[in-house]
Amino acid sequence: MTIVDARTLEDGTRLEAEVCIVGAGAAGITLALELEAAGRFVLLVESGGFEPDQAVQSLYDLQSVGYPPRENYMARARYFGGSCNLWAGRCMRLQAQDFAARAWVPGSGWPIPADEVFRYYPRAAAILGLGSITQFDLATHGRRLSAAERALLESQDTEPTLSLWAPKPKRFGRSERRRLTRAARVRLLLHASVTRIGLDDDGTQVLALTAQTLTGKVLRLEAQTFVLAMGGIETPRLLLGSHDRQSRGIGNGFDLVGRYFMDHPRAVFGAVRLAPGRRLTLMRGWPLSDGKVQLGIGLTPDAQARDGLLNHYLTLEPEASGYATQHYQATIEVGKVLLRRGHAGGRLELGEARLAPAVPDFIYLLSPKEILPHRLWRLITLARYRLAPERKARRYVVVYFCEQPPEPASRVHLSRETDRLGLNRLILDWQIPDSVHHSIVRLQSALGRALELRGLGTLEPGTGVPGYTDASHHMGTTRMSDSPRTGVVDRDCRVHGVHNLYIAGSAVFPSAGHANPTLTIVALALRLADHLQSLGR
Repeated sequence: MTIVDARTLEDGTRLEAEVCIVGAGAAGITLALELEAAGRFVLLVESGGFEPDQAVQSLYDLQSVGYPPRENYMARARYFGGSCNLWAGRCMRLQAQDFAARAWVPGSGWPIPADEVFRYYPRAAAILGLGSITQFDLATHGRRLSAAERALLESQDTEPTLSLWAPKPKRFGRSERRRLTRAARVRLLLHASVTRIGLDDDGTQVLALTAQTLTGKVLRLEAQTFVLAMGGIETPRLLLGSHDRQSRGIGNGFDLVGRYFMDHPRAVFGAVRLAPGRRLTLMRGWPLSDGKVQLGIGLTPDAQARDGLLNHYLTLEPEASGYATQHYQATIEVGKVLLRRGHAGGRLELGEARLAPAVPDFIYLLSPKEILPHRLWRLITLARYRLAPERKARRYVVVYFCEQPPEPASRVHLSRETDRLGLNRLILDWQIPDSVHHSIVRLQSALGRALELRGLGTLEPGTGVPGYTDASHHMGTTRMSDSPRTGVVDRDCRVHGVHNLYIAGSAVFPSAGHANPTLTIVALALRLADHLQSLGR
């Protein structure tokens, strides 16, 4: 790999490759490595460098006018490795029903069958360090199920969900840098922000990209094929801002670019008092020699269809004490900034972190595994399980991980304000429809019935509307569809009407289920690599 710092090049420099990939995150790096292995010459373009830079990071700043995302939270990272530099490591598979067109979920359905993505999951899991794909099957862990968990799953309306973690979250910028160094046909261009897509006179072919540095250099990037792997927020920004040939923005003939923005709303809502002697094993998170598995409970596809519900799931987490709740926020934010584990702070300097005394509900989504080395965490967890039998009633909070349905009013669009490179900043209008809350209430009811019928404990239901937190899963803004009237890219992730422009990443998701998107992002990058290789040169 040749590494080029764009700031050292002469103004007006032209760079060429067979394939130009914009964005060196999970999708971009995976795609670059796959294409290089197939003999393609790749130009991989990254806005930042190898380390965080506040000036570059500020290019992400946007205005939120809808449901507010977490305040003072660094949701995206603009340097080599992308937002996986911040990632806690949870991996999940999309489920078959997530690909289906559901009559009660307008806009749902993928143009490709579930198996088209599922066949790439084993390779994606290996890249993410997860080991065998069978770890996602409950049968692999069934002997670890407690009697209480087994009873909860006996209801005809409930089914298990499984989350997996590798021993360490995959840091693409760190781990794949070594592989890229040995990749002779990859040129990595750092500190270069793509600011414009240049089309031919017909508006059907990309001729070149314009890239700029914060030091004032302007570069021209030429290739046969271009792939945008910039995430669910920056990708529509670039398409909308490139409007000299297509007046509404590239791919935006039907006003769809930036629409259908999805995240995964999460909420702590209600509590469960588990009867004495009852125990949770997989729901608490079970340490594996090669990672961690956690059980959740969702509703079956039949139950969802019968009652018109979204595909949520829940898990139970130990309730924090009042003291822990009071002091957790400051402790975890300081610790994670110092350890550079990435979850804390909307800015990169510790001095700028606002350490609010109130703890968001997201406290229950964090665990010591994010900070402790895997072997130490596993040792502590196993010892605690063996030495601390559950003789007393325990109280757990119920944490819901929610599907957000595709909604055109949930969107990003351009602001009149511009950044240092002259690009229009974005306005985020995140909309969470009432169907999300309705489905939480119905899943809560199913949990309450199962607890009561099997004598496992009692539910203390949540009341009112929960306060949601975002998951920083930015999806759907350039959704996949066979028609440009209902989507921005086709089933091969090619922008409708532009022959050589593709999009990689979760922006192409037509619907999202409840699954963390990283595994599917990598799977789709592998699928796109196969497609581009099949086209020849």
